[in-house]
Order: sequence, then structure tokens, then C-alpha cells
Amino acid sequence: MTLISIGIMLIFIISMIWTWHNLGHIEKPKKILFIIIGWGIIYLLTICLYHFASPDVIYPSEEMQKTVSGTLVSIFTGLNGLIFLPFVANLTDKVLEEEIEKSQVKRKIVIILIIFVVCIFVEKGYMESTQEGIMNIYNEVQNAEK
Repeated sequence: MTLISIGIMLIFIISMIWTWHNLGHIEKPKKILFIIIGWGIIYLLTICLYHFASPDVIYPSEEMQKTVSGTLVSIFTGLNGLIFLPFVANLTDKVLEEEIEKSQVKRKIVIILIIFVVCIFVEKGYMESTQEGIMNIYNEVQNAEK
């Protein structure tokens, strides 16, 4: 679990540094606000995705359910942030610096949304199979102890 926690922290740190860099010459307080709001939105979307991916999974204890959900949500929040925040930050910087036309902004937003939807379906499937795999391993251990 320690290795997973270190990996999650590295993903978050890399994502924050990359997002900060991609925000360009925006003032520091606005960069901080952008990152906080971005992480908040991604966290909420990931929580919703987790709940859609786990309605049929029955855990033997609430502690196990909290551990699994916390780990999966942390991993996928970090990955989603790593995938989307730097690119949205770069697009935001280009819009504020007037380096990009509105037609290009619309096209890039559509591309980001399409990638987001594809990621959601892939992540949902992965979360479902991970939870089922965890429960299968748990049940095998329980049966072996009997």
C-alpha cells in the first residue's frame, strides 16, 4: 500500500507542476485557484464514476469498502488530473493571451470532451473489474482458511 501511496503522490505532484507551467504568465493566486478548482471538479467526477462502477459490489466490511474506494478514487483522480488539467491550463493560457482563435478553442474543447468520454468508459470498466478482482481474491482467501 505504501508503494501505491507514493505512486499517487507522484502523479499529483507531476500533474500540479505541469498544470502550473502550462498556465504561463497568469498570476500565482489565479494559478492556485485554477488548480484547486480543477482538482475539485475532477475529484467530484471521479467519485460519481466510482459510484456508477460499483453498485453491485458487496464488501464484507465497511472498512474494506472505504479502503478500496479511497484508493481507486485517489488513483483515478490523479490520472484524470494528469490527463486533462495541463491541457485545459494550456488552452486557458492561450485564450487569455489571445494566441488562439475562437473556432480553434471550440474544436479543442470538443476534442477534450471526446477524450474525456472515452476515458470515462475505460475507467468505469477498469474500476468494475478491479473491484470484482479484489472480491474474488478475498473470497478465495476466505475459502482457503475454512
